[in-house]
Amino acid sequence: MEKTALRADDVAAYLAEHPDFFANRPDLLDSLDMPVRELGSGVADMQQYVVARLRDEREKLRGATSELINISKSNLETQSRIHRAVLALLNARGFEVFVEALQDLVPELLDLDAIALCFEESEDAPVPRCGGRVRRLTAGAVDQVLGEENDVWLLPDNAGDEAIFGPQADNIRSAAIVRLAPFYGDPVGLVAFGVAEPDYFSPAQAQDLIMFLASVIEFGARRWLTAPQ
Repeated sequence: MEKTALRADDVAAYLAEHPDFFANRPDLLDSLDMPVRELGSGVADMQQYVVARLRDEREKLRGATSELINISKSNLETQSRIHRAVLALLNARGFEVFVEALQDLVPELLDLDAIALCFEESEDAPVPRCGGRVRRLTAGAVDQVLGEENDVWLLPDNAGDEAIFGPQADNIRSAAIVRLAPFYGDPVGLVAFGVAEPDYFSPAQAQDLIMFLASVIEFGARRWLTAPQ
């Protein structure tokens, strides 16, 4: 079937029936040679303003799309690093190896400056100190830090508590502190993620990934602390 040549009147008729065409396809405006109408002294040609606005909106849309793509890539990279950190913790053989992976490998994977693992003193369920890597807290200290009802505390600044971070405390400005909830007979504890950069953690940010990683750490610690000796 032979195609009929498209006429200017056909284009004009289509545009008349679809007045929002260029609003939906502002990218086509760059290829158009728009006439400047002479409307007399003191009368502005609004057509030029409309075209400029549409082009500006298109550029903003492009910018927003690019930003969304970058955020998606960043989120995927973060998830990939967390998966590697979790695998490193789950593959540990023994509590001391678990603590080494937690404090040596995981901070590097997640761009943290320190991870502190702390447990309250308990005669019934003593926790190995692993050469000082595991911090001891006085009984009731976890509730004093987090409160009885809270499981996580995000500190934007002044987070370098020596009781938690030990010798690294002077280098820590911002931290996320999470309760390690015990089973019956397990020692009460906490894990603290620390960074030297202030405002890295904020009470306004989402806590999903932090709580997920803390739950993996809680599982790993309990797995080895309750294992038959």
